[in-house]
Amino acid sequence: MNGYVHEIYSSISGEGISQGIPTVFVRFAGCSLRCGKVGDRSLWCDTPYALGPKLGENLSVEEILQKMGTFDPKDEFQILLTGGEPLEGENKTKSIEIANLIYTRRQSLGKPYPAARVETNGKERLPELLSMAFTMDYKLPGSGMEQEMNSENFQILEKRHNSLDEIKFVLRDRIDFQRSLEIVSERKINTNILYSPVHEELDAKELIEWLKIDCPPNARLSLQIHKYLWGNQKGV
Repeated sequence: MNGYVHEIYSSISGEGISQGIPTVFVRFAGCSLRCGKVGDRSLWCDTPYALGPKLGENLSVEEILQKMGTFDPKDEFQILLTGGEPLEGENKTKSIEIANLIYTRRQSLGKPYPAARVETNGKERLPELLSMAFTMDYKLPGSGMEQEMNSENFQILEKRHNSLDEIKFVLRDRIDFQRSLEIVSERKINTNILYSPVHEELDAKELIEWLKIDCPPNARLSLQIHKYLWGNQKGV
C-alpha cells in the first residue's frame, strides 16, 4: 500500500452509532479483501472504485489536512478515515498521524469529535490510540473472508472499553446471522454491535425479525441511509 487518497469530501455519517452526524470523509485507496466473491456470487464492496492501491493521489499528511480543512474550517465535523482500508500499509502510517494531529488540536480547543472514526475491515491490527474510535467489521462466511480476520482485535476493543467503538456484522443470509451469534457469545463482546444486510441481497425486515428473537447485547440494526438518500453515488 502506498498511502494514496481516493477522495476527500463532506457529507453525513451514513451508518452506525454516529449516523446522521456531519462528517468529513477521507477515503484511502487499496484493500486486500474482496468481500462477497464466493462461488458464483458477486463482489458486494460498497467502494470497488477504491480497491486498487494507486486509485487516487499520493498526498502528504499536510495536503490531506489542508483539503479536509476546506470542508471543515471550524473543526466541528466528525472525521472519518475509510477506504479501501485505512489501516493497511502506508495508509496506516498516514491515518495514525492524521488522527493524532486532529486529536491534539481539538482537545486543546475543546472541539467536538476529537477522536477520528476509523472504518476498518477486521484484518488489520487496531492501533491502541485514544485519537481513534473504531468501526470494525467482522467478516462472516458469506463474505468469503472470515479466515482473514484478526482475532486479537477483540481483546484490544475489550481493553479499550470505549463507548464510541463498534463492531459491524454485514449479513448475506441466515448462516451469517447464526455465525455472528456464535462470535458474540464466544468473544463475550461488550461493545456496540451493528447488524447490516448486504444491500439488495438480504431484506432488512427479515433481519429485524431475527434480531427481535435473539436480541444480541448492545446490538442495533444499521442501514446505510446514504444509499436511501443518494443511491450509489460517490462523494455523498
